[in-house]
Amino acid sequence: MTNNNFKYLTVGEEDTHWGLYINVAGSSTILPNAPYPSGRHPSGYYFNWKEGRVLDEFQVNYITHGTGIFETKHGKYNLKPGSLFIVFPGVWHRYKPAKKTGWTENYVGFDGKIARDFLMHQKFSPEQAVLHVGIKEDLIDC
Repeated sequence: MTNNNFKYLTVGEEDTHWGLYINVAGSSTILPNAPYPSGRHPSGYYFNWKEGRVLDEFQVNYITHGTGIFETKHGKYNLKPGSLFIVFPGVWHRYKPAKKTGWTENYVGFDGKIARDFLMHQKFSPEQAVLHVGIKEDLIDC
């Protein structure tokens, strides 16, 4: 069983002129042994573990409960409560909660010139896509 709360937004040309726009925001609690990901996501976002996926946007995922794994062409990362990982546009990836623990994830997908200028800075990179920031209620509130 899962608890999903998400919203996919329709982005128009006018939105892109702002330089930063959100495509999706949500949270999911995946119980131990539950299937992942939920089949309720649009086809451009759904993926299966074997094939993974490539997105045309950034996504920031923040794990607040449970454990799991995140893989990209650059490496394999263990996730725990307080892990924040960044999915970069054009980079193959896949992730899932551990069957024993499940997890709670909070996520936002976005793009735009401002986002690309900021996240393409040396401090962030597809090679260092996981940050362990701890549990911070301020991040969830944002």
